[in-house]
Amino acid sequence: MTALQRTKANPIAHLSADDIECLGSELDAIREQVIASRGARDAAYIRTVIDAQRRLELGSRAVLLFSLFPPAWLIGTIGLSISKIVENMEIGHNVMHGQWDWMRDNKIHSTTWEWDHASSSAMWKHSHNEVHHTYTNVLGRDHDLGYGIMRVAEDQHWHPFLVIQPLTNLIVACIFEYSIAIYDLEVPRYLKGRMETAELLSRARTVFSKIRRQATRDYVLHPLLSGPSALTTLTANLTANLV
Repeated sequence: MTALQRTKANPIAHLSADDIECLGSELDAIREQVIASRGARDAAYIRTVIDAQRRLELGSRAVLLFSLFPPAWLIGTIGLSISKIVENMEIGHNVMHGQWDWMRDNKIHSTTWEWDHASSSAMWKHSHNEVHHTYTNVLGRDHDLGYGIMRVAEDQHWHPFLVIQPLTNLIVACIFEYSIAIYDLEVPRYLKGRMETAELLSRARTVFSKIRRQATRDYVLHPLLSGPSALTTLTANLTANLV
């Protein structure tokens, strides 16, 4: 085999057993350093972020009560957009990763957190924590590698449908949280006979129940509470979710 073939077949072929052991020791040292540094400062940080995010969301929704006025619509929409981003990426994603489980705080624990996202936390933790992070970028095992609809690695099979991949990517980006929620149903596994119908239906009920709660809050409840500003509040919520 050529050197290139050996590298593709075994990307660590050039490392000796001592090299691998040394790398492991260095990674363990980094882990121990991080664990030893955790403390009150970190706990204060995540609690401050959660408090700020909730205040920002509440304040933005209050401003949107007057969204008939363009400045109020703009300020409220920007605030709500930032609030949703922080809740999803800095809080929800990390909390459900178990990053803050060491605090032993049930309010900030991976087993109890439910985020502002169409995908349920339990299903997301399975597809992301268990599957994606166990087999990160391993073709055939990590389903997040293109999400089954995009080709993002040269070893992935190519077919004509992928010609419109830039358009597919744009559409998925615009409805990303709903795309992930449907993706977490693992329909391909059902079609291959690896999932019972009862399990698929149970997953579907969970997903659509979560979507219904979110849609009711963002597109029915808050617009109605805005009274005369109902329509502009609705567009603000649509915009924030798109952002």
